[in-house]
Amino acid sequence: MSTPSHSSEVHPFLRGNFAPVTQEYVSHPCQVVHGQVPQELFGGQYIRNGGNPVYPPEQGRHYHWFDGDGMLHGVFFDGQGRPSYTNRHLATPLLTMTLLLLRSPLPSIALLISPLSSLHRIVVAILQAFLIALRARMGVLSVANTSVIWWGRGLGLDELEEDQVEHVLGASEMLSNDPDQRLLATCESGPPLEVQLPSLQTIGWDRLKDPFTGESLAERRGRWEWWKRFGLSRVQEDWMTAHPRVDPLDGSLLLYSTQMFDAPHVRYSVIDRTGRHVIWKEGIDVGRAKMMHDFAATRTHTILLNLPLTLSPHNLFSRPPVPLIHFDRTLPSEFVIFPRLQPQHLIRFRDPEPSLIFHTANAWDEYDGNGCLQAVNMLGCRFRSAKLVYAAGAIDIPAVEKKFGAGDVVRLQYYRFDMTGSGKIIHTFPLSAIPFEFPTLPPLLGMSPARYVYGCTMRSGLFDEPLGGAAKVDCIAKLDVLELIERGRCRGVGKSMEPVDPRSSAEILKDWQDGVSGPIEIFAMPAGWYAQEPRFVPRYNGRKEDDGFLFTYVYDESHLLPDGTPSSDGDAGSELWVIDARRLSQGMSAVVARIKLPQRVPYGLHGTFVPGSAMRHQRKVEQSLPPQDLLQDKLARSRLQNFVSILFNRPMYRDKSKAEKVILALWLPIGVIMLALSIKEVTSYVVLKQL
Repeated sequence: MSTPSHSSEVHPFLRGNFAPVTQEYVSHPCQVVHGQVPQELFGGQYIRNGGNPVYPPEQGRHYHWFDGDGMLHGVFFDGQGRPSYTNRHLATPLLTMTLLLLRSPLPSIALLISPLSSLHRIVVAILQAFLIALRARMGVLSVANTSVIWWGRGLGLDELEEDQVEHVLGASEMLSNDPDQRLLATCESGPPLEVQLPSLQTIGWDRLKDPFTGESLAERRGRWEWWKRFGLSRVQEDWMTAHPRVDPLDGSLLLYSTQMFDAPHVRYSVIDRTGRHVIWKEGIDVGRAKMMHDFAATRTHTILLNLPLTLSPHNLFSRPPVPLIHFDRTLPSEFVIFPRLQPQHLIRFRDPEPSLIFHTANAWDEYDGNGCLQAVNMLGCRFRSAKLVYAAGAIDIPAVEKKFGAGDVVRLQYYRFDMTGSGKIIHTFPLSAIPFEFPTLPPLLGMSPARYVYGCTMRSGLFDEPLGGAAKVDCIAKLDVLELIERGRCRGVGKSMEPVDPRSSAEILKDWQDGVSGPIEIFAMPAGWYAQEPRFVPRYNGRKEDDGFLFTYVYDESHLLPDGTPSSDGDAGSELWVIDARRLSQGMSAVVARIKLPQRVPYGLHGTFVPGSAMRHQRKVEQSLPPQDLLQDKLARSRLQNFVSILFNRPMYRDKSKAEKVILALWLPIGVIMLALSIKEVTSYVVLKQL
């Protein structure tokens, strides 16, 4: 893998510290260059996921920030707090196929959203990926590159609850006390992928099998219609959201999956702390198929974000045709709310204005003095347009999105949904004027009215940078959301687009420097340094909600060469910073520890911290894992070597399934038709040009 010499010719999300790394390290000792590691981190590991394409596309080919083979970057702290760094690609079948083909077999998300992509080009790319997967018997088309969660039996389960479960199930049905918790890497296009800590070795797909019934993500309840057994919907059967929710009190796992080809297009599930499927793939009507990246949940209710970002094959055949992924401004922003264990009793709340929410921060219930549910509250990072979807793929933003997205800033938006029967959104308004994304809060305070929410912001600029740019985070913000919500609700009911706190990041920083505090506190990176999503770790015996630490990987861009290429010098690596969450406004004096890493950690997506107490309950692997070569060793093999290996390790002739025979038989006529369409398109273009 090589990096082009001219940075201006490289995709904005493939240059600078967005560029992928080609080295993997295992338990590499790291130096604490400043401060000391807090005791709360001893025995734990911080892990962050993100795309790291093994073979980035060549110049002129599509690429999107959400593409790329998943890679985990982790820092493990031993019992004495000594840090060590490990980074490993997730060993998916797609990674193996990419190493063989020297390119990704999947079409880029940028191809699927581009208004300039023709119908036959999209169809050919999808069919090609599907047939490669079929031929290689890959089974799952996921790179697992989005997030990581820690989940398993025993989370949130105290002795009293365990006694109650035993009384209900009977001793014969009780599960053993064997450790069952594990780290799961997630992505919307497949099931979760189990990873072993602290080595970050891939174990395999985890389809969340019910230990009592044997039911898993690969199955649905009830009988399949015979034609659906052979339909494209079967390919998506074991898909799961990249952002499942874990109830911090009872350990339940809440999740959903989306279906492009089969209605209803959303399937909702709840798995309890014992692994039992309480609700399993219950269909939720959302109209057309949508691209849903996140949702929200309270202790009693679930909130689905049925927003106008469609992901539907019907788009390709509309008049005029639109991309497979299309932001449809004729649709409202709908929020579907229902009791956690009664998804059939849903209430729909609609905001006529189209919007886009990639990440929610929190949600909680609100009761009156008699203990009756009055409202459901939610915080989400809201865009008024879909500019980010195009900007992350360096796709020219359509004129309609430029029009409606003029001045659009992603802000932390508050919603208050009336649960007394009116079906109205009582309040909705942005809490602050600053751009705000990648929200996080103390893990044990989710689904409750937590006071503080942390996230990424910047001194200037936006998350949806214009064509040719890429958003970078140089500030971490801490919002006292309860104070801001109280101020906003005092302005009256209804919808308002005026932020409760109208100050910019620069104004907030200046106020704190002048001794004027407020509900928003900002940690500003030194000039030229950039951060990533923060994660909160509570302090032992903390007295306040913000008594803890924030993790984030940071990078000093002074290590970039004049043409924007990252330096390969030994001291040009990233750092892991541990920041005191109570003192963000104090700048660098709030940094408790700085840990130097042996290489860069590219700007990526989501992470988590797994404490040592949880790692002791990690599920044991039944058999030893096969050796997983380091990335640099895989890249050292030639394409010919890979081809010869597969040629001699695979029988030349084998029995094909009926479905495979049918698809392979159809491939030739489909290819002829696509070729004819291509010739027609080129001919039409030439004729029009001559006229």
